[in-house]
Amino acid sequence: MLTLVEKIIFIIFTITSMALAYKTFKQMFQIIGRGANPISWGETFKNFPKGIKVFLGQQTLFTTRPFVGFIHALVAWGFTIYMLVNLFDVFAGFIHGFAFFPNSIVGFIYRLFVDVFSVLVFGGVSYFLIRRFIFNENKLVINAPVYLSNEAKSGVRKDSLLVGLFILFHVGGRFVSASFLIAQNTPDAAQPFATMLASLFNGMTTSQLLLGEHISWWVALGLILAFIPYFPLSKHAHLFMGPLNFMVPESNSNKSVIKPINFEDESLEQFGVSNMEHLSQKSILDSYACIMCNRCQDGCPAYQTGKELSPSAIEINKRYYLNANGHSFANGVEVPLQDVLLTDNALWACTSCNFCVTVCPVGNAPMMDILEMRQDKVMMESDFPNELTATFKNLESNFNPWAFNQQDRANWAEGMNIKTLAEDSNGEILFWVGCSGSFDARYQKVSQAFAKIMQKAGVDFRILGTEEKCNGDTARRLGNEYLAQTLMQENIEKINNYGVKQIVTACPHCFNSIKNEYPQFGGNYKVLHHTEFIYNLIKENKISLKNSDSVQKLTYHDSCYIGRYNSIYDEPRKALTSIETIEITEPKRNKEEGFCCGAGGGRMFLEENSGIRINEERTTELLNTGAETIASACPFCMTMINDGLKAEEKNEEVVVKDVAEIILEHIK
Repeated sequence: MLTLVEKIIFIIFTITSMALAYKTFKQMFQIIGRGANPISWGETFKNFPKGIKVFLGQQTLFTTRPFVGFIHALVAWGFTIYMLVNLFDVFAGFIHGFAFFPNSIVGFIYRLFVDVFSVLVFGGVSYFLIRRFIFNENKLVINAPVYLSNEAKSGVRKDSLLVGLFILFHVGGRFVSASFLIAQNTPDAAQPFATMLASLFNGMTTSQLLLGEHISWWVALGLILAFIPYFPLSKHAHLFMGPLNFMVPESNSNKSVIKPINFEDESLEQFGVSNMEHLSQKSILDSYACIMCNRCQDGCPAYQTGKELSPSAIEINKRYYLNANGHSFANGVEVPLQDVLLTDNALWACTSCNFCVTVCPVGNAPMMDILEMRQDKVMMESDFPNELTATFKNLESNFNPWAFNQQDRANWAEGMNIKTLAEDSNGEILFWVGCSGSFDARYQKVSQAFAKIMQKAGVDFRILGTEEKCNGDTARRLGNEYLAQTLMQENIEKINNYGVKQIVTACPHCFNSIKNEYPQFGGNYKVLHHTEFIYNLIKENKISLKNSDSVQKLTYHDSCYIGRYNSIYDEPRKALTSIETIEITEPKRNKEEGFCCGAGGGRMFLEENSGIRINEERTTELLNTGAETIASACPFCMTMINDGLKAEEKNEEVVVKDVAEIILEHIK
């Protein structure tokens, strides 16, 4: 029990700590409030149960690095328990003889739980400190000159060390305090670890044990009060801000869908993001939620092949800039983002593969910051890679990214007896062919294969033919939102005029755009990817398949836009394995962790000038499966993997085929 003087000091210390904490927490939310697109805090706190579920469940940590995730979960759960433990320890310090149900099963379970968790948390934090500072596994710090701003370079290691040591000394202080108390009385079966430590204090006098108890109590509780004002500035803030991030209503929708710009709003002076204050409030909140775990960069194709981009660095740079300049930012200073979050090279390196968004355990979306910064570069500054000039011009004049004549869009279907909607609008399904399926010589064969499958199955489908235009995905992810919306709205008007209800497409980019982004502009349809459609035909016995003469060794490459964007993983595989003689061997990275081909985000039309070529990295991984056929379900993926095979000089030994082509070969 504390002396009267200690109680007075503790109360003064507590009041001071709370006053300073109020100041720092207030500034944090003032900083968030500077952002655009205000968060509806009323709606946010209605989602409180979801935040609690995320925090207590810690399920978001187990998608990758399950072992590390489990240790982190132990630390998080220990932190939760210790909030209650600290409260009881304060009571014990102020109230003579206080103990939490000391002679009941409840008290026994409580003390045992705290004892075991103290050891687990101590061990978990020690593991993280050894991993980071002895084995130096903080890749961002190793590559700091490229990825991190000056504020972040100096802040990351210091912050990690301070937080780690705080937890060690806090938990250790509390554990030692319990041991000193046990040493003054009798061993406690409910606290086996603390009792073991207490045995080391044999021979100490009662006054020495009492002094040790007081000192360790002050270490444990004093550190809490000292740390609370620093909490919003530390990486430890993610413990609260991460769950809060999941509570924001925006987080409950598809985080990968680009938010439309209202070009009819004449008061709008800024398109995209160029300054910190242009970021949404949710985006600024992301920086406080970031764990700095670097999971996002572990599967980022740009980072993993030596480009300048690290999605983790985006959030970390944002966070440490705001830590260093938060007061001036909160008070209205404009902050240009050029080289604060990422470099120009990093900005255009993103393939929009969506890995960073889907893998983040606290719901951050650094990819969206990149795409919004591209909007500013393209529409406000006309500052973009030279290669894109021709791409944008072609989209504007030819309605495809290349220089093909729009009147040739339906040439692939000549002689196949395929009707357009203009010829007969009574078809049940619109086959959206896409630019690649219409003009690319290799992917025209896929369009033909899929059309033949539908014809054999008796599907009543139509195409738009020369009335179809680019879906807008390429322009949108390259930052040309105005051009993208123009294409999208023209397509929607045409589709709606024909009363189309259901669409199927063999292009994942068309699929994702029409399914998830066309509804923003009044285009609401049932949309299926052709691999889903084919599997449905097989399930419904509308087509019958025959086996090959021998076993075919095959591997399947997951397209990001049907995989991570739309969680279509099983249908392509089930369609292929409906053929009993097909044997699928998975590449090392597959499904949710599948590695991008390098063509998304408009990268199909940009050169790679640094590091390893992404498509070659992926092709090598696919070749390592030993498969003789690589199955794909995307025109961009097919092109990139074919190029990778040529680079590896394996294009004569291994073939790339679309799922539709493989199925057509096996139809009875």
